This record gives sequence, structure tokens and C-alpha cells, in this order.
Amino acid sequence: MKGIWTLFSALIRVTVRNRQGLFWTLFFPVVLMVVFSFLGNSTSHINIALVEPRGTESPVVTILQKSPGFALHPMSRARALAEVRAGQMDAALFVPKSATTAPTTLTLRYNNANIIAGQETVGSVTAFIAQINVALSGRPPAYRVAAAPMARSRASTYLDFLLPGVLALMVMQNSLFGIGSGLTRWKEKGILRRFRVTPLKPVEFLGATVLNYIAVGLATSAIIIGLATALLHATVVLPLLALLLVLLLGMACFLAIGFIVAGVAKTQEATIPIVNLISFPMMFLSGIFFPVSSLPKTLAHIVHYFPLTYVAGALRGLMSGQLTLAAPAMRTDLLGMVAWVAIAGFVAARVWRWE
Repeated sequence: MKGIWTLFSALIRVTVRNRQGLFWTLFFPVVLMVVFSFLGNSTSHINIALVEPRGTESPVVTILQKSPGFALHPMSRARALAEVRAGQMDAALFVPKSATTAPTTLTLRYNNANIIAGQETVGSVTAFIAQINVALSGRPPAYRVAAAPMARSRASTYLDFLLPGVLALMVMQNSLFGIGSGLTRWKEKGILRRFRVTPLKPVEFLGATVLNYIAVGLATSAIIIGLATALLHATVVLPLLALLLVLLLGMACFLAIGFIVAGVAKTQEATIPIVNLISFPMMFLSGIFFPVSSLPKTLAHIVHYFPLTYVAGALRGLMSGQLTLAAPAMRTDLLGMVAWVAIAGFVAARVWRWE
């Protein structure tokens, strides 16, 4: 244990003295937040989970299906609410049985974890229904939309949506690049081989290395959250214990993947393209800068199983006040991260080499 603590302290000092590395670790996520907080996000179409009674043929549904701006997905009430809560659908539209009096109320439930996408969805559906009512001029309005969020949320700007994604991205970058590049460099220079002839046990060395990256990752996360809330006025919920659990699981996922990269790559030059191949698709497809629901349906199903998607979804659910650890969608994200830790850890143990 003393050996782990000694090496851990030395690694922390090395990390702090690496000013260039600290700059990119800390300020790159902040720059991303500042730049993207002034941008909105748009989608080619709005995915709506449609819930209507069997045998019902509502005219408004027929018109919506013909509109290129909407993609309707018929499903049950329970599944519709679950997919909206998990971010797989932009909203759920509930069509009642044919009413004898006008107007017919259409209930729209949306996920307000991303307030920008939520407002866009409500505005688009409401405007479209208004056009239908205008077409029926001379008659009372046929339909009205009653929109309501899935749960209370403090999210109010795109920055509130972006902040959890940036935290997830930082977790991936620090852990994956740090372990993958760092261990490969030490292996290439023969440092790992020398450790094997010292009194320090291999497991102590690896334990100290992992603790170093976890400590840096947690400290960086705290600084980013502090800057975003104090300087950029992000309004997020901070359930500390739940956030700590998600951050640790997220780091464990990408540290395990980083060990795989370090085990496969023979030189540091070979590490960079491997890490980029792993990280770039997740960076742009895992819901960091825009909702996963905006992707084509087939691609969205694939992206749903990415480790970064689980981390970003869990952080966003917690920080928006949309989910708690007991929520089914949160359990799905946590189990997904645990599965990635187990699978990546098993593969890493098989491919790891000290030289």
C-alpha cells in the first residue's frame, strides 16, 4: 500500500508540472462550452412516439405522417414515455378517441433535459396543428395541443444541455488518451520493464496509475462545473453522490479501453490513430452536442450502445433533474457502463503486455 501511495504522489506531481497537458485537459472543454453555448441545435425531422387507440384513424395523424418534418413511430403508452425519457424520441403524442365536441385535445409529452430541442418540438407541433385549424376556416378549431414536460427541470439554455456532455467528453479524453498514450510511451522506453525488477509489484504500479487519472478527472470535473455555473451561469442540478458514481463508472469504462489500446499499440505513434478511431465517432454521435434522437433511426440504435452515450445520458439525466438513480433509464445507463467495464477489462487482461 505504501508503494502505491508513493508512486501515486509522484504521478500527481508529474501531472501538475505538465502545464501544457493541464491546459488542454481543463481549458479545451471550457472553450467548447463557451463556443457551443451560443449555438442551437436543429434536426432534419422530429421523432414523435405516437400513441392512439386501436381502430382510430385521426385526420391529424394522417396529415402528420405526410409531413417530411415529422417521423411518427406508433407504440404503446409505456414504451413511448420510456423512450422520450431516455432521449430516444423527441416527444410522445397522445391522440384520444374520436370526440363529439371540438376541439380535440392532443397531449404532447416532451423531455425537457434539452430545453432547446423541447421548445423546438413543442413549437413545431403546435404550429403545424395551427395550420390544420386554419385550413378548416369557418369552423371551430378541430384540435388543440396540451404540451407538458416529462418532469420538472432547471434546464433553460443550450449550455445546460451541453455541460453534462462536455463532462462526459472530458472523462473519455482524459482516461482514454492518458492511459493509452502514457502506458504505451512508458512501455516503448522500457520503463515498465524496469518496474518489474523493483520491489514495487505490478498491481501496485497499475493501481497508482489508475488512481492518478481518477483524481485528475474528478478535480477537472469539479473545476469545469464550477466555471460553468459561476461564470457562464449554467443552471444544473448537482446530486453529488450520484454524479460521483457516474463519473467513476465512466472513467472505469475508458480506462479499461485505454489499457486495451496500450496493450495493442507497440509505439506511441500507433496509439494516436487507434484512440482517434475509437473516440471520434463517439464524440460526434453520442449526444454530446445534439440529441441522439436527431440521428437516423438505425444509427441511433447503434449509437445507443456506445459507452460515451451511456455516460452522457446518465450525467444529463442527473444534472437536468430529469432522472434519479432509481429511474429505469438511469439503471439502463449504469448497467451499460458496468457491462463495458467488464468486457473491456476482460479484453485488456488478455492483450496487456509489459513490453
